[in-house]
Amino acid sequence: MDTLIDAFERARNADDLYVEGIQATGQQVDQLADLSFFELHGVELEHCSFVGASMAKVSLYDCTLVGCDLSNANLEQAYFARTRLVGCKLEGAQLHKAFFRSTRLTDCMCRYANLGEAKLEGSSLTGCDLRESFVNEVRFVRGARLEHCNLERADLFGTRLRGMDVSTCNIAGIMVGDNHLELQGMRISPDQAVDLVGLLGVKVLDADV
Repeated sequence: MDTLIDAFERARNADDLYVEGIQATGQQVDQLADLSFFELHGVELEHCSFVGASMAKVSLYDCTLVGCDLSNANLEQAYFARTRLVGCKLEGAQLHKAFFRSTRLTDCMCRYANLGEAKLEGSSLTGCDLRESFVNEVRFVRGARLEHCNLERADLFGTRLRGMDVSTCNIAGIMVGDNHLELQGMRISPDQAVDLVGLLGVKVLDADV
């Protein structure tokens, strides 16, 4: 059976950066590998590693990644369409200007990831750890959702959350602009109000004081 590297090399030698229908488990792509501009269609990967790999402008269509490690990978301007990432590691991953269309990220570790200027269209992040990540100037459109995510100390500068329901998320210590425009129209739970009060310079006293 071909390894991932075999499939990528064969496509590169054919001068056609197109890989379709590959199924792989537990394989590792060297961090020096350059997978930029590749198109992956119907690829199913489980517990594969792409740590530190260069994958700028890679495109994934109808793919499934389960338990894969993409920590510190360069996925700048990557395109995800109808793709699922489940239990994947994206710590420190570069996802600047990535485009997620009808894509689901579930229980993924995205701490320190850079999602700056990304666009999520009809896509969802569920149960993802986004602590101290860069989620600045992100566009959430056409039913995009954030559910049960940890956004503690995430940088949300310039990301308009109007209409977004983040009532199930941890938003403690999020960073926004001085005018707080990011928060206008955002939907939260009563318990989360105290997390936002501090951004306005208001101090909440204990009931016993």
